[in-house]
Amino acid sequence: MWALAAAFGAAGAQAADDLSLGRTCLSCSPEKLGEEAAAHAAPEIRRSGEAPLPADYTRISADEVAGQTNVTVRAEGDVIVERNDQVLNAKWVDYNQSSDVVTAGEGFTLYQNGTTISGSKIEYNLTEGSGSSTDTRLDAEHDGRRFQSVSERAQMQGNGRYTLTNTLFNTCQPGDASWYIKAKSIEADQNTGIGVAQNATLVFGGVPVLYTPWADFPLNGNRKSGLLVPALKISSDGVEVETPYYLNLAPNYDATITPGIITGRGVQLGAQFRYLQPTYAGRIQGKWMPDDRRSEHNNRAHLIWQHQQQFTPTLSGGIDYNQVSDNDYYRDFYGRDDIASNVNLNRQAWLNHNTRLWGGTLDSYATVQKYQTLANSDGYKTEPYALMPRFSTRWQKPLGNAQINVFGQYTRFEHDEKQSGSRFVVYPSVKWDFHNQWGYIRPKIGVHTSYYDLDSFDGASGRTTSRTLPIFNIDSGMTFERRTRLFSNNYIQTLEPRLFYNYIPTKSQNDLPNFDSSENSFSYDQLFRENLYSGNDRINSANSISTAVQTRILNPETGAELLRAGMGQKLYIKNDNVLLDGSVSRYQRNRSDWIGFVHGNVSQSVSIDTDIHYNQNQSRVENFAAGIRYNPEAGKVLSARYKYGRNEKIYLQSDGDYFYDKLSQVDLAAQWPLKNNLYAVARYNYALNVSRPLDMLVGLEYKSGCGCWSASVVAQHYVTGLNSSKNAVLFSLQLKDLSNIGNNPFEQLRLAIPGYSKTNEVIQK
Repeated sequence: MWALAAAFGAAGAQAADDLSLGRTCLSCSPEKLGEEAAAHAAPEIRRSGEAPLPADYTRISADEVAGQTNVTVRAEGDVIVERNDQVLNAKWVDYNQSSDVVTAGEGFTLYQNGTTISGSKIEYNLTEGSGSSTDTRLDAEHDGRRFQSVSERAQMQGNGRYTLTNTLFNTCQPGDASWYIKAKSIEADQNTGIGVAQNATLVFGGVPVLYTPWADFPLNGNRKSGLLVPALKISSDGVEVETPYYLNLAPNYDATITPGIITGRGVQLGAQFRYLQPTYAGRIQGKWMPDDRRSEHNNRAHLIWQHQQQFTPTLSGGIDYNQVSDNDYYRDFYGRDDIASNVNLNRQAWLNHNTRLWGGTLDSYATVQKYQTLANSDGYKTEPYALMPRFSTRWQKPLGNAQINVFGQYTRFEHDEKQSGSRFVVYPSVKWDFHNQWGYIRPKIGVHTSYYDLDSFDGASGRTTSRTLPIFNIDSGMTFERRTRLFSNNYIQTLEPRLFYNYIPTKSQNDLPNFDSSENSFSYDQLFRENLYSGNDRINSANSISTAVQTRILNPETGAELLRAGMGQKLYIKNDNVLLDGSVSRYQRNRSDWIGFVHGNVSQSVSIDTDIHYNQNQSRVENFAAGIRYNPEAGKVLSARYKYGRNEKIYLQSDGDYFYDKLSQVDLAAQWPLKNNLYAVARYNYALNVSRPLDMLVGLEYKSGCGCWSASVVAQHYVTGLNSSKNAVLFSLQLKDLSNIGNNPFEQLRLAIPGYSKTNEVIQK
């Protein structure tokens, strides 16, 4: 990224009448660009074609050469001067042999250190690589990055160093002057990769938009300390402006300091420090607002520390620490998706150890973990247990067709408002794998033992309790293949029936606490799991057979999966059911609901994603989600999604329990070209059950035909709480190989529009 010291200003800037980078190209076609590039490209260097010279020798080729040996030479007509890697073309050249200085006029072209310099007149020292020229054009390219300028005067100081006076420059293709920077002077050093501009103005479409008395920037794309281009956003809180300053502290350290203001709230300060070493890496970042005029909270802050380290080849670890100053922080400063995903802020440190033991692998894990749980807008929250600490280990060893697996875990659970305690878990098991090319049988047997040491709580004394359950299951399946033809294309279709028998005896568990168990949602994969609960505090009873079949469509050349569909159901031999509270009940039917899905591509441009959970006992759909996407090429996508849930978790109530209700939402999204290089983006997420839009987004994105700039403007209205919403307008102007001006909406668009492509990266056919 280019670092540009920038301040808003009204300084006028007009391109010098006698200088031109090319036609101002706010909207150009590739054909026009080709014409402009041909007209304004750097002149082609002509070489003599003779044998290479020894080092530091000079050769002059011309139609006519006259002069005195070892004194001066005058060459005229198609002059070519060659020395080492330097080549000079001109109509005429005077060469002073004693000083090794050439003077050329009536137009010249000089190739030096990968840079082409052309102009009207030049005086140049071939030995030192230094000199000066007038009415100069400079073209350079390094690692795919272009730099072009036109200057009233250029001084070449040798060894890749230049000083340009009264200059215009940009990083576009020849013939593209849709934007440029006008500067009183620029000092460029290709060895350090740094350029320094004095009295610089960014001109876009002929209009000055940013001015700075001083700016430095990298010439080769490397990191460089300096002010970054400001970020601009308009929202319900007013105008938001941030002016980040980047510090390139070392090749493996950097920092960014970001002062800013939200006009409706107040000033804020952000900072980020990143570090990278051979054995560890991480980042620390935060924001602070000392006085928020729209909130009862002051000294509002957000802190993140993420660290990963490899201590030895077998021992690694890390830290993930997140902290905000108050419960309203995410609602006030972030979008809808961030609000939903940051209710429990993680604070965790961990260690991983992997080694070999007794012919098998031993994987061990240790962690301490506690959350900062943010209350909802009504002040209610449910905080998870803290792990203080947790130690887990798993030893696995293959033995013929068998796999021996021994899992052990100790956890200390702590909570300020619930019963705390310790839990030990030991689960040894053996699983066999008998298979051939068309099928498999995988029996497994194990014993799950849990032991609890519980603290006294709410007047009750401490106690100990335990649970031991044998677990047995058999997983089996077959795969049949056939070649088929669909829509004039050849495919391989599979048919894969599967049976899963699971047995766990019934045992009441209402005397056990529930530290970390919850019921998994009913899904196709859940049919083949031995325990329908996550965690280790609840283990369901089971004497059941899951029956399912799926089919896949494969590419016959690569084997890549194009489409997958399936359905399944569980048959209960025994109706006992262990509930989440640990009590035992009975199913009202001997068959479970059935589940079906279709995921994948129905053609090269159309994909579908459908899941259904049907309650056959009550003849109703419990959950249904369906989506279709039309994506014929990058930059063209239409998406429609629908989600239904009969009894979904909606919000947290004052008693600490969640309110459950029907959920019914439709989500429409699109990215589509309106005309060449102009794209529309939109999203409409509507809750049918409450007749309320949740997220509305509309915007335009444009990429210049020259490819040197792109712009986006996106307006968004989104729900932040049960009775609250926010507005935002994001604008971004992206200048090729320079920077972004504004607030790039890419992340919002990526999350909102499935299949979204960055407009400035779309390649036109």
